[in-house]
Parts: sequence; structure tokens; C-alpha cells
Amino acid sequence: MGVALSQCGFRMEHFSLGAVADVDSQELMLEVLSTAADQSQGARPSRLKEAQMLQVISLKSPSGLEPLGFRYRDEVRSLWPDEYRFQASKRAWQVHLAQADRPEGFVLQMASRNQERTADAVALDMEDSLKVSSYAHRFNLYSREHAREAGFVDHIPKIEVAAPVACRVVKTYLPALLPVGAVCMLFPYADKEVKKFVFDGTEDFLELSQAFFHHAAFSSGGKELLCDLQGVEEEDGSLLLIDPCILRGNKVTVGNLLKGAVREDNYGEAACLGPVVSPALQKFDVLHPKCAPLCKAFDPHRSSVSFKPTSRPPQYSRLLMHMFFPLLYTFCSSSCCNWSLAGFSALIASGSQQHGCDMHCTRHS
Repeated sequence: MGVALSQCGFRMEHFSLGAVADVDSQELMLEVLSTAADQSQGARPSRLKEAQMLQVISLKSPSGLEPLGFRYRDEVRSLWPDEYRFQASKRAWQVHLAQADRPEGFVLQMASRNQERTADAVALDMEDSLKVSSYAHRFNLYSREHAREAGFVDHIPKIEVAAPVACRVVKTYLPALLPVGAVCMLFPYADKEVKKFVFDGTEDFLELSQAFFHHAAFSSGGKELLCDLQGVEEEDGSLLLIDPCILRGNKVTVGNLLKGAVREDNYGEAACLGPVVSPALQKFDVLHPKCAPLCKAFDPHRSSVSFKPTSRPPQYSRLLMHMFFPLLYTFCSSSCCNWSLAGFSALIASGSQQHGCDMHCTRHS
């Protein structure tokens, strides 16, 4: 596919994940159908407008965007429900638009199969991003509130979701890849790389993303699990997520769960979420194999929390500790406890396998 397609005014070299394609600004045009996700708190808005015509002036597929497609690999698909959000293969490109008010890049994503390039399918994608951004807003409010209680007034790392924009292709010179009439999504995402934060339990442990995952599962009563949390970690420690999806309890069958690895013990979500029992029991354990210390803040009843030391800078862990210590103290303030901010800080620094209430208080162990 490394042939130059001069007859259509499109130049393509070594079309692969590292390929670069330059498109004349008049050759690929999109019409904005919906920017509903821009209105969600917890989302990073696109600042585009409905019915706006967009001219794509460059189209690239950097290798760093490859993780966006990991969800659709055959060995991964078998572990997920048999539905569009988990099974429909998609392709992604980094694009730049001619609009002067948005010089940074976007990610354009489109389903591989024609029958899935529809407004109804894209609406499902947008629904998940909207819901995850709502969880992010709740988590950010929670973080700021308890950081203020701890007297920490500097910048607090937050979670944002790149707000997807539904678009229709109205002009193209790439009919095989981006045909006229096909519906796609644009994400305000300028980074050239995507990293998995919560995907299959094998990714590098990151406190903020794991705490967000746990917080969302806890606040939903175990009815929803945020899956495939991916994106970029920004300089201030905040996370920008792109194309997350949600595993909903009422859509998971016993057959779905048996496709994956089934654990014999009942520890995990049931223990973590108290009396709530979700059909996604094993999925919680797989996606959240270990807790960060701050998970104990909003879920003090988890019977055992193990802490895996990370490569995060010491000041980052101290920041998270300051954010959540006030709530930890409220859950363990009886005379049988021996809580102290200094002691908790030392436990974080040491990476102890025991910490918090479990270490000092038999009533809560």
C-alpha cells in the first residue's frame, strides 16, 4: 500500500502505523453532527460547533496511537461482552484542522466495517465518554474537597476525558478508508501517544487511574466498571483519557464471565464494595489487582488492601496522601486507633504491605 495515489491528489508512503499522509485542505471535509460531550463537566471540550464544516489539512497514523486498537485484538475480544463497544474494530489517525482557533491536533477514529460507521453506533461511543466524564467530575470534586481540608492549596491532579465529537464525512479522496457518508469521531487529543492505565491488569500501576477506577466502581454500587482507561499523563500529574468504555453489570452474562479467567476465591469486588454483588466480580479483580493507599479513603471496608510501590516521585505520593488523609481519619478516629499523618506518610514512603486502619486498629482489620 506504499504506492503514491497521484490520481486522487493523495500521497501515501509506507502505509502502516508509522505512515504519514498529507491531505490537501479541500480533499477531506467533515461535518460536525454532535458536540454533546463538550457540555459534560469532567470533559476536555473540543470547542467545535454543531453543523460546522471542518477541513482536514493533515492525516497521520503515528505508532504511538496503536494502543487505541488493543481492545479489538482477537485475544482480547474473547474476554469481553459480545457487543459493539467491545467488539467493533476501529482505526485511528492524528489529524489537524484548518480552523485557526484550534491549532492543536485531534484524533479521528472510525469503525473498520461499513455497517458500524453509523450515527447510532457513534452515539454508543459518546454515551460511554459522557458517563466516564461524569465519574471524573465527581472524583475531581472529591479530590479537591479533601485536599482543601488537608490545607493543600496547590494544583491537584485531575482526571479529564477528551470529549468526542460526532462527524460525517462529506468529501473525501480516501473512499476505502474514510468514505462519504460515514460517521466518525474526533477527540481533542494532541499527544502522539496513548498509554493504557487500566486495561487488563498487566499495565504499570498508576495511583491516580487506579483510584479513579475504584472510586467509580464504588460510587456505582458495583454496577458499572470503567474499562480501557487510556490516554496521556500530563506534566502536572493529571490524566487525559480518550475513548474509555463501560462494562455494565446488567449486560454481562455468566457466559461472558466464563470466557475470562475465573478465580476460585470470592475476594475482590464483593469484599471491596461491601454488600454489593455485581456480575462483573472477576473483572474487578483483573482490572484492579492492587489498591493504592488512597483507595482506603472512600472504601474503608475492603478487607485487605495491598500496596505496590510505584516509580512516582515522592512528592506525588505525598500529594495524594495529603488529599485523602482527612477522610481516612474520619473513618478510623476511635480511641482504638493510632492514626497520625506522619505515620501514614512514613508508610507510603516505605511501601509497606500493611498500612492504614489494618495496621493499627483491630476493630477495622
